[in-house]
Amino acid sequence: MSVATFKEIESLEKASMELLEMDNIRHVAVINKLGRIVAGRFKPGINRYLDDEKVRMVYMQMMLDLRMRQELDETLGPIDYIISKRKKITIISVPTEHYLVMVSAERGIDSDKVVKRAEELFDIIDLR
Repeated sequence: MSVATFKEIESLEKASMELLEMDNIRHVAVINKLGRIVAGRFKPGINRYLDDEKVRMVYMQMMLDLRMRQELDETLGPIDYIISKRKKITIISVPTEHYLVMVSAERGIDSDKVVKRAEELFDIIDLR
């Protein structure tokens, strides 16, 4: 596994901030293969539902979930994205070649728009 360079992290941060500017998005995190955040943050002023320890646990859980689902890639094809709707939020996970982009949003969000924008922003970084 390669370690992200400063320039790559800077690009991931910039893409995260652009995605965070979309309406109804609460949080964007770029997660590495070990389930650790590489870039991203919460939107300023939002009411956080989880403390930092639980948020780190969610990152690891999301990466583990993705890895388990990828066991079927050869048969069913690769995952485009994963959406989890909960009572308070919607979580959208968009895998890229090297990372998992996780977006926490308000329940009424247009998930297709978020996925499309995440792919536009992050796929370019993965191609470098």
